[in-house]
Amino acid sequence: MSERFYFDVESGEETIRDEEGVEVSSLDEALAEARSVIAEMADEVCAADPGRSWSLVVRDTAGRPIRRLPIRR
Repeated sequence: MSERFYFDVESGEETIRDEEGVEVSSLDEALAEARSVIAEMADEVCAADPGRSWSLVVRDTAGRPIRRLPIRR
């Protein structure tokens, strides 16, 4: 059975909500996907505003945050 998780990108001042999400078979798979997303976007996000701290928030279909992962280069 698959589950849908959403990856929101946020700083203390801004949140970019993921409206599409990903369908995976487990939370572990969702976290692996989240780490892959971070690896792809870290350089761009960190370079755009180096003084700001960003996180990728994994949330479930009910909107509850499951994990908060820092976005770092």
